[in-house]
Amino acid sequence: MRAEPLTSRPIQGVNKHFFRVSDTPVRYQDLIDPGIFKPFPGKKIIRNHSLNQGISIVGSGFLPVSHEEAFNLGVAVFELLFGITPQIHKERLSPTTTDYSVDLVSDECRILFSRQGYRYVGPGQRSQSKGRPAFERLNDTLVNADESLLDGGHHIVENYHDEYHPFIRVSNYLREGMPLSIELGYYRQRCTNGMMFDAMSRMTFTHPYEVADFQVMKGAALDHFSRYKRDFMTMAEKLWKLLLIHIPKAQIRYVAFDIFEKQIIQKSPAERRKLQAALSDLVDRYVAEIGENLNAALNVATEFSKLLEGKEVSQSTIQTLAATWADRVTSKAFDVHSYLTQISDIEERVMGA
Repeated sequence: MRAEPLTSRPIQGVNKHFFRVSDTPVRYQDLIDPGIFKPFPGKKIIRNHSLNQGISIVGSGFLPVSHEEAFNLGVAVFELLFGITPQIHKERLSPTTTDYSVDLVSDECRILFSRQGYRYVGPGQRSQSKGRPAFERLNDTLVNADESLLDGGHHIVENYHDEYHPFIRVSNYLREGMPLSIELGYYRQRCTNGMMFDAMSRMTFTHPYEVADFQVMKGAALDHFSRYKRDFMTMAEKLWKLLLIHIPKAQIRYVAFDIFEKQIIQKSPAERRKLQAALSDLVDRYVAEIGENLNAALNVATEFSKLLEGKEVSQSTIQTLAATWADRVTSKAFDVHSYLTQISDIEERVMGA
């Protein structure tokens, strides 16, 4: 796959997805006197204040958080973790304008991989001033391969070097049913392939909107990431372990079927055939770059997930499935040979559904 830079853009001047929000009571027409409109108990309308247009109905205790407020909180969390103001990599806004998501990255924050290990490189390691975290220890300690996992070494591409960028994803909802969320994941530099941590990770923060003041949510988010700011490297260790576990090229496709089985079987037979062909192309590309190992399989699955998302705003749920899988296969109890035996018929089962 051709190496491409992250398609990020500066934060300055960003406003096309932002608008003032306000709320107003839900009113209904009195059946006895049609000229009277009474407030409906326990409900209110969230409005796009700039257009004086209602966009959703929520409970009276719901705090409408503007997309701009959520965005600014994500920037503050990124600065807290990495000591630098980020750039926007991707923004998504639903057609109803209720769902907003943004991925924040920095070209200066990188996790470097080689056959010998991995390390973090970024502005945070140069200064501990202004509350920036100290990453010198992580940078100076090269994590070595676990020889008990390595299957001969020839299954990793010769002269292997790779690069990931940690990113913060902020998801805000001007409707009921979902909490505000701030998650940390990685983008792979060569293809900007996004991978999320699983929902149970310490690098995932969620908060309900039933609060009186946005400062409560903001304070809780900053406190959360202050306590766990070093945990962002746990995914790097998992990616390295996956790199060391061999899986034959012919079976790499099984991993994507295993992770996304429920999503695939919801597609029509014609759609499933197209997905199968696309999956074959992804396997060829990633094996050429990374080799025959579970790291390549995870990258195949994560990029494959983009084909399942369609035009949905939030990618977090489906991408988190890949991270949950990574947790499972990097555990001490995992045996790759038993796993491959268990999923040997999964393609036939999924494609024939």
